[in-house]
Amino acid sequence: MNEAGESNRRAPWPWLLLVAALVVLAAGFGVRSWRAHHQGPPDPDPAAIRPGFGPKSAAAAIALADTQITGAREGVAEGGTDWLHLEILADTLVGRYRLTGDWADLAEADRTLDRAMASVESPGGPSLSRAALANTLHRLPQVGQALARFDAQAARPLPDEAASAFALRGDVAMQRGDYAAAREWYGRAEAAASNAGLALRQSMLALRTGDGELARRRVNAVLRGKRLTRQALQTAALQRATIAYATGDWATAGRWIRWGDALFPGFWLAQAFAAQQAAIEGRVDEAVRRYGELAERTNAPEVMDALAHLLRLQGKRDASRFWAARAGALWAQRLALLPEAAYAHAAEHELAVGDPARALDLARKDAALRPHGATLALLARAQLLTGDAAGALATIERAQHGGWRSALLLMQKGEALDALGRDGEAETARRAALAINPHAADPAARYVWFGHD
Repeated sequence: MNEAGESNRRAPWPWLLLVAALVVLAAGFGVRSWRAHHQGPPDPDPAAIRPGFGPKSAAAAIALADTQITGAREGVAEGGTDWLHLEILADTLVGRYRLTGDWADLAEADRTLDRAMASVESPGGPSLSRAALANTLHRLPQVGQALARFDAQAARPLPDEAASAFALRGDVAMQRGDYAAAREWYGRAEAAASNAGLALRQSMLALRTGDGELARRRVNAVLRGKRLTRQALQTAALQRATIAYATGDWATAGRWIRWGDALFPGFWLAQAFAAQQAAIEGRVDEAVRRYGELAERTNAPEVMDALAHLLRLQGKRDASRFWAARAGALWAQRLALLPEAAYAHAAEHELAVGDPARALDLARKDAALRPHGATLALLARAQLLTGDAAGALATIERAQHGGWRSALLLMQKGEALDALGRDGEAETARRAALAINPHAADPAARYVWFGHD
């Protein structure tokens, strides 16, 4: 203020106040302009978002899915070897899995689509459904085979089908660590037929390659969309929370988690996020209670792992071991049932509450199939915990060279460099992590199990 109000001779005080006021106004305009350019518009107001249609709760959606599956089974019984009936059954099973997390539905859908594909001569059959489920199961070669069969079916597919095929190719590229190719495929999908699911894919790609602001804008566009189901809006809200976790904005994460949980009540994953947020906000006993109730109701090993991890951090070793053992038995079943889909989850389980050597084996298997940043970060953590700091650093640098950007990866880089006696470089890595996520070194950051980097 003094510099702004002084020249070679002192101005009368009314002019000084006027100049000061103009400086403040100009500064405020400059800050708003900077924020508009760099941060974009604010998040939408949750209270102003109106769902368009569909079930109002997870229980209602599951009941509807049950009815659809019953009808699809009847169609298969009446249709014999008609692959279309089999495809409908598989798709309804996948839809129920997305509500319940029950891998038995995934396994049955997988068998059903295999049967459908075998029932008709190539290139006929439900190739897009086969590719989509193979992607969910992390079987990338099978995705490519199914998409090749789809390409041979029709020279000019419908726009929605073309968009789905392009997006699946983007998913494969993303999991293989080729983020430029993923971005290109998602762009082609958007040109063919844009939708909320594609926008969320593009948002996650932006987040994991270092553009949290673009990630936020992509999700906000979905949240502002018209005629979306409560389930779709809740999915977007949880992704907005994931972005907030990655950038250290815990208050925003909590706001969207609570809104999403209330919008479409009863969905297990939203409830898990809510339990996690309670721990982050300092209500650890509440988080333990919520996780425990949810684990008993759903029998979800992901929830049991989060609970076991939280209990271990609180020094409650016996209770932690109890839940870790239950989760471990379930992960063993899933590894036998759908191994590629289970590798990363089971590795996380072993890293948090199990055997680091076992985690190393699982993470190596997953990285061989899907060498993207999240899998490489898991592998690096396993290498660190088994005493291979040099190997961990090489894995982390591989992820960085590919374009993966996350505070978690940089914090792990700091650990690896510390172990190698490179203290100055370690501190640089930690400062870089804090620039991405100011809470990266906060002890409560260890509570982030769902939606972590």
